[in-house]
Amino acid sequence: MPEYFARHQLYGNPATPTVVFDGTDIVFEPNPDVFDSVFNQHIVVARSFVPSFNLNLTGSATASSGNLHIKINPADTLYHNSVFAYVAICEDSIAGMMRAFNYVVRKLYSFPVNLFFPDSLDTIINFTHSIPVNKMSGALFIQDMNTKKILQAIKTRF
Repeated sequence: MPEYFARHQLYGNPATPTVVFDGTDIVFEPNPDVFDSVFNQHIVVARSFVPSFNLNLTGSATASSGNLHIKINPADTLYHNSVFAYVAICEDSIAGMMRAFNYVVRKLYSFPVNLFFPDSLDTIINFTHSIPVNKMSGALFIQDMNTKKILQAIKTRF
């Protein structure tokens, strides 16, 4: 799908297994024995930043369709129009050759977020899927496309 290739190219076509934390911290770790310890260190750093948005995300799903209710409130005024919201419908785990792949993106939606404090956005995204509902989650992240920095993120279960 074109949107997946575009996300991959955004980071310079990194080799697998590369993980991008917070949109700017690119980590290549080929040793599966240390994935968790290496990645957890980067997650702790990413969580230490003060968010630019307050987000709320709730979802519901049946065996073939679902929806995500999204609320976005800026915590401050951002003076640029390069901010986008991305909504990912994920499958929790898929068995791989060496290990399971977690949070595999099955659908990806995006839209611009041109909000100024105290404006807000309240919307619902409807979608169809073939993921077992007990293995499905949704994620919303806000990204500055000029810097590639993730400004805030949230996830939910269905």
